[in-house]
Amino acid sequence: MARSRPPGSVQEALGALTIGEGYLVRGDGVAVALIDLTPPDLRLHDATSLARLLEAATHVFSTCPDRCSLLTMAVPLDYAPLIQTLTAAQQRAPDFRSYAILGALTDALQHAWAALGQLRTVRWVIAVPSVAPETPPSGMWGELRPAALVGQVTRLPGDPVTEALTRARRLAGQFATLGLEPAPTLMSAPAIRRMLRAALDPVAAESQQALTAVAAPRPLQVVAPEVSHATR
Repeated sequence: MARSRPPGSVQEALGALTIGEGYLVRGDGVAVALIDLTPPDLRLHDATSLARLLEAATHVFSTCPDRCSLLTMAVPLDYAPLIQTLTAAQQRAPDFRSYAILGALTDALQHAWAALGQLRTVRWVIAVPSVAPETPPSGMWGELRPAALVGQVTRLPGDPVTEALTRARRLAGQFATLGLEPAPTLMSAPAIRRMLRAALDPVAAESQQALTAVAAPRPLQVVAPEVSHATR
């Protein structure tokens, strides 16, 4: 049986594309910084607190002086960070009872994930390009003809990566004050590649995640041998 051709890189699929920590550079030289943002969990807020939080988030977007776009994605649940946290805690367990309890929690989480593998969670990604915001046309055209705003691209002066990252960090800091958990952060280069690959081929990306989501190796607790006090 002929083996299938391995998939190429994201850069090969999209063309000339440079991916770095927190950003990518398009083929036209425009840098786009990417912020990973977790939307508020509706189950953790009552109607009043949720309305207040959404109003504050809307205010951040509406008053942002920079050009940005909000991307919404439905992605499979990722339990790897929690597994890593439990594994690290297990390695630091002071006694065997704590070690066994953390091991049982890890096993329970893995079984729960196998049952909930088809569920999705919402992720927000904020894209901040090294492009100035659209300038409304003179006169009344901005109100009478909004389509006139589309397509105006004015690149920011200076290094595009620096400009995009500076604005993205400022915007992430504003969202951090809202108390979202986990805190907003710039996407790492591997996370950007995974996001783009999922956008190119969501079926293959999800299958690959299912194959790689294996249990973390369980550390063995090493117990010092007991010292015999028997005398000759």
